[in-house]
Amino acid sequence: MVFKSLKGLFGGPAQTTAAPAATGPFGLGLGRAVVLETLRLRLEESRLAMRLPPETMVITGHGVASLDASGLLHRFYDDDGAMLQVLCSGGIGDANIQEITLYHLWDEVVPTTSAEWAAWDGPGGKIGAAIFEAGGFGFERVWGQPDTPWVPPAEFTEEVTVSEGPVRRLHQKIMPYRREVGSLLETLIIAVERDLASNDRGSVTFMIGYGLAISDVNPV
Repeated sequence: MVFKSLKGLFGGPAQTTAAPAATGPFGLGLGRAVVLETLRLRLEESRLAMRLPPETMVITGHGVASLDASGLLHRFYDDDGAMLQVLCSGGIGDANIQEITLYHLWDEVVPTTSAEWAAWDGPGGKIGAAIFEAGGFGFERVWGQPDTPWVPPAEFTEEVTVSEGPVRRLHQKIMPYRREVGSLLETLIIAVERDLASNDRGSVTFMIGYGLAISDVNPV
């Protein structure tokens, strides 16, 4: 899935080559590199749930998803499991940027039976529960009231363009969680992600992220 290495998602050389994706916020697009200021994160690194990715990303995938009233979501991927997510209220100028988060893949689960899928993705399942615990870390659900036992995940379709291969349409059901780490908020996204061109049910992926400021993102 796209939260994994893009090489893993799209396989080897494809027979068709996609046209270059339009540039997004900060002028980022396929083949661009971006240096991320992560000093605030590294000061708390020993307490974080996962290692931080390198400060320089080379973009090999660009995803775009419309979130209706929330705006337009841009996601920039590298081949090492990192994702820079930028939420915009309208256009791609700095004034329209609402939120910037640097994510990295934490884990992945591939349920194989209907019962296993229901335990994750069904009503009352793990995705949408008030608390999620894994690896000795506890995260609280962001959406809904804390005393609500379960909240349904949000759904959207992301179109991802890579250097080689066709544009992929990825249906996602996501729920965000978070925990405080010193002065930081550590965000966990749990997502059921499925390539609409495939015949399987996809996988459950876990991304951990940290908020960045506009000044922390420096294209090169």
